[in-house]
Formats: sequence, C-alpha cells, structure tokens
Amino acid sequence: MSRPKTVLTSTEQHVRVEGSSTLAASDRYAVIASYGAVPTVSTSLESMVQRLEECGYTVIVSRASDNPAPLQWSEDFTGSALVLRKPNIGYDFGSWAVALKRFPQVRRAPYVLLVNDSLVGPFGSLQTMVDDFEQAGADVWAATNTTQFFPHIQSFFMGFRAGALDLKGLRDFWFSLRVETDKQAIIHAYELGLSRLLFGEAFTMTACFKSERVVDTGLNPSVVGWKRLLDLGFPFVKRELITNPSLAPDGHLIVEDIHTRFGVDPRTWI
Repeated sequence: MSRPKTVLTSTEQHVRVEGSSTLAASDRYAVIASYGAVPTVSTSLESMVQRLEECGYTVIVSRASDNPAPLQWSEDFTGSALVLRKPNIGYDFGSWAVALKRFPQVRRAPYVLLVNDSLVGPFGSLQTMVDDFEQAGADVWAATNTTQFFPHIQSFFMGFRAGALDLKGLRDFWFSLRVETDKQAIIHAYELGLSRLLFGEAFTMTACFKSERVVDTGLNPSVVGWKRLLDLGFPFVKRELITNPSLAPDGHLIVEDIHTRFGVDPRTWI
C-alpha cells in the first residue's frame, strides 16, 4: 500500500523563488499564505506586506497558483517581500509548510507570524496586535480563538515564539501534512489538527481578541463578531463576509461600516 501523499512531496519539484532568492537575516519573520488565479496582487495583500514590514518583520509571500506569470504589484507598492511560488496544493497550511521547509531559519526565529489572505485588510496599523503577540509570553498566539467545534485558535493570523516551530512536534506536523481536497477534511486535519497537537504537546496558547470578549460560546468570532472585532481594534474583516454578507448578522452593513471607520471600500481590496 502506498503512503498518502504529503503536501511537501507533491510540490517540492515545482517550488521556486520569484526574483531575489536571498532571505534577509532577521529575528522577526512573517509568512503570508496567498492564493490567486491571476498574477495581479490585491490591495489587501499589498497592505498586509507593508503593515508587517512597518512592524519590523521580514515578509515571505508563499503564493499558490497555477498561473506561472510574475506577480503584478501596484505602482504605489513599497514592500520588499520575498515571493515563493508553489502549485495550488495544500491550501494555506500547505503554503506555510513549503516556506517553513524552504527556509529553516524562519522556524528557529524568536518571532514568527503565519497569516493568510482570507482577510480583507489591514485597514490600519498592525502594531498593537504585534505588540500583544511579542509581549504575550505564550508559545503560540493568535489574533482570535473560538469555542466552535472545540476550543482552538483560528489560523488566519497566528504567532509562534522562541523557535517553537522548530520543535519536533510542530516540525513533524508541517512536514507531514497530507494532501486534502474536501473542505471539512481540511478544517479537521489542518486547523483543528494543529490545535489538538498544541494541546497534546502542552504548548502554552493565548489570543489577542479572546472569543469570550466577542461572541457567545460556540460561535465564530470572525463571522458573527465582525463588528465587535472592529470595535476592539482588529483592522480586518473576513473576505467571505464581503462576497457573501448573508453569512453574518447585519452583514449588509459591513461595507458601509468599514467605509465610515477607514474611508475605504473593502470590495476594492479583494
């Protein structure tokens, strides 16, 4: 019987660095998992790169796409992210895994952020969130957690401290990610699987915007609590709420709310 394919073995022959292949030495790295069917870069991704760099982070964009054309950044973009290109396999976790394998110095760094482009924004500074991460003291941090399904951190904005990503348990998790195609299987194997591992290995965990401050038990703060999160200083909204406002309470008010707060139309940031 053949072994199940892993994300790394399925992509390793097709991973390449676009442009300069030199990753600057740093004690702060951020890996952005990004997907795009076309090479044009969204305003959200450009903002994410620039805001993370403002906070002192060296940024890697791990871009999953079947389109090999070079990424097209806007004329106003001032970021300097290293761009890693990979096949569209493994979703966000696969994109992070490829970057962590390619650049072992990232796994060993004192401060590492793993974020994805399922968020629209940031519409403002990330410094308060980054300060919360760096001062938290926990091994693993996230922007939000939830009690939906069972208590776990939400994976769209996570932080790992003091080389935690290079410890055997976490290293094995990333390097053995199996190729999944069913959305529910992906959630259980990747996001929930990571939290199960963290609990099992006794990693300490915390969140910046704790679920109990945002929504009732069992609810998803990033969906049901979108407005409360904005009130608390989370400068994002989930992309799926822009494309399908009916998913959230008062979802039809999201565009107007963001325009009032930040003076932008989030629909143009996707």
